Amino acid sequence: MTSLTMLEAAAGPVAPPLWRILTQVGYFGALALATGYFLTLAFLLPAHARGGAADRSVRALAVPVAAFVAVAGYAQYAARIARSKLGSTFAESLSPARFGDYLALPREKGAWISAAAMATVQLALFALLAVTIVAMVRFGGRAVAVAGFAVAILAASAPSLTATITTLDATANRALKLTHILACVIWLGGVFVLGAAGLRARRTGVDGAGAFERMWARFSVWAMAAVVAVTVSGVWLSWVHVGTVGQFVSTSYGRFLLLKIVLVMLMVAAGAYNVRVLIPGIRRARLAGDDAGFVRLALRHFPAVVAAEALAGIAVLLIVPFLSGSARKQADGAAAGPFDWNSFGVGALLVALLVGGCVLAVRTVPDRATAPDGPVAA
Repeated sequence: MTSLTMLEAAAGPVAPPLWRILTQVGYFGALALATGYFLTLAFLLPAHARGGAADRSVRALAVPVAAFVAVAGYAQYAARIARSKLGSTFAESLSPARFGDYLALPREKGAWISAAAMATVQLALFALLAVTIVAMVRFGGRAVAVAGFAVAILAASAPSLTATITTLDATANRALKLTHILACVIWLGGVFVLGAAGLRARRTGVDGAGAFERMWARFSVWAMAAVVAVTVSGVWLSWVHVGTVGQFVSTSYGRFLLLKIVLVMLMVAAGAYNVRVLIPGIRRARLAGDDAGFVRLALRHFPAVVAAEALAGIAVLLIVPFLSGSARKQADGAAAGPFDWNSFGVGALLVALLVGGCVLAVRTVPDRATAPDGPVAA
């Protein structure tokens, strides 16, 4: 090892530049917001509440969300150019004059399409998302929202679809990484959009409270499914990148990952509090005819808890740009072994245990049987 390399190792990995942090946070934030917006209008908003206070509160987010998606998508495209072999700075990469040179880059080995071409496809999907979000304000019904949700999922998946898959290990890694990303954007997107819409609807009274009660309950199912997916994929990815428990504190990658895990656990705890305490409390107040308590819990207390959960989610996104490389490499340790059928068996058992725990949690929520319009988390 040269003296320069030893000095770099002692100092730790160089922090990413500010433009890379901002573009990556904006990229995942935009995917989450677009996904959450369409998820809410397509699958969470009750049919009887369309056109009501809750619907208007969600649709009022359209312009800022669409603007954020458009800007973040373009900035991420420029960041990809700046990270390519062209040698452009980020400021230079913002110019459309660089697009042609970027698209001319050759296809990578083992890929069926070049990363540049796929990035351009993704940029087009971001533009389509922004237009569709704005169009939903006046012209969009549930069918358009479902289509928008599908486009958002495709946009989040695009970078993972460039390379061909040849081995079980490559298949498992690709599938688990994509699962982790999709689960995160769905979970965070629902939290962001429902939290913001709930705060906007705080003065809408019983009408808004009734719709949001149903949306909170419906989202709990999506959130629990996301927690299962994030946990299973996260355990695998953590093992791939962290070789020992000690590497969680001895490497910068491990420390950032540990902080991310703590934040995710806080979000899970907030979600459990919502499912076990707040949703049953809201339902009891409604069934008892306590309109004041019903509105207070559904439109004041619940959005405040979700807003705190959203802040933890933003902190998670801020950590992501610092998770480059792996703790194994930083500690000069051995690489993780390949995925095999034993790993699959352990993963399947973990999935079964998590799903069982989530089902048990929902089934034991108080007042489920007394709800006239279906189960708490339906």
